[in-house]
Amino acid sequence: MRITVKLIQHDLLEDKKQILLETNALYDGNTLRYREGNDGGSHQVYFGDDMISFERKADVHTQITLYDHKDGESIVDSQYGKMYMQTRLCHAEKCDEYWSVEYQLLANDNVVLHQKLCWELTPVKNI
Repeated sequence: MRITVKLIQHDLLEDKKQILLETNALYDGNTLRYREGNDGGSHQVYFGDDMISFERKADVHTQITLYDHKDGESIVDSQYGKMYMQTRLCHAEKCDEYWSVEYQLLANDNVVLHQKLCWELTPVKNI
């Protein structure tokens, strides 16, 4: 199904909120796929029962995996090599109108990123 998605990022360490993008997407209930503009990176978000993952493929390839009851992993692959970080899911919500994920990235047991992402989902009306 084609939908419109608005991605909102809330940096909880710095208390800053911003809209990252608004675009068309493909949605099948558990997976969301979209691009950043015409020549930007491609994104895939999977929201399962006990695992959430999001992946961005561009000049830098990022993959984040979050689990309900255990820590996950973030992999950033760039021209400088691969960087691995531990991830921790804080809270997640999934409904017809939005998906919301609050998570942390950890380095040596220190929180280096704590953010909430919200994908607002709107069906595309057929004309």
